[in-house]
Amino acid sequence: MAFTLPDDIAPELYPLSWLIGTWRGYGILTYGETIPEQAVYQEMVFDHDGGPYLRQLTTIWTVDATRSQDLDFEMPGLEGAALLAPARIWSTETTYWRPVGQEQPDDDDADTRTPITSLELVSADPAGHVAVWEGWIQGPRAQVGSQAVGRTRTSAALTEMTRMLGLVGGDLMWTQDMAAFGVETPTTYASGRLGRVEDPEDPANQPGAALAAGAADEEGGAGREDSQAGPEAGQG
Repeated sequence: MAFTLPDDIAPELYPLSWLIGTWRGYGILTYGETIPEQAVYQEMVFDHDGGPYLRQLTTIWTVDATRSQDLDFEMPGLEGAALLAPARIWSTETTYWRPVGQEQPDDDDADTRTPITSLELVSADPAGHVAVWEGWIQGPRAQVGSQAVGRTRTSAALTEMTRMLGLVGGDLMWTQDMAAFGVETPTTYASGRLGRVEDPEDPANQPGAALAAGAADEEGGAGREDSQAGPEAGQG
């Protein structure tokens, strides 16, 4: 799917512009013995208001295993999302991305390579956590790590997070490690594969779209069978 650079985007955001839009897909959620491994449905929305920063809204849903279909984790993000029936929201987060400078890669081919843009991020979630992040973005790859994590008195213990994002085959791939629940070393927590959504309101782009289409086909087939059997049943 072709991506068009927004007309009103601030020049500082050009290195981040490939993120802008709505992304939906699937992923895995797990954290040792605390959170059992499970498939999840995900949405990320990156937007801007003309200022030199991006806003990221991330939502993760658990899925209804009785209604969802098994996933091939090599399939495109939107294709996988169409096979999942969300059950309930697991987490949400609002993050602001701000580019703060550029530098050339330190190698012999620096003149021909994409500059590295330094990033500062701030994030907040309704579970009681706020974080300050630093990192970089270079072409379609970004990596950030938390420099400070604050939490409310009653929130889950969370001390450190790292994230990587990249554009692979047109899909947004991402992973997150974190140190939480008494674990001191960052450990795998979440990953995802999301596809860019051209029209978020299109029924074909909604979660479980393939499940709904399959159910409609089955109902239509049953109706056709009933209509064909009716006249025969009435003969005798």
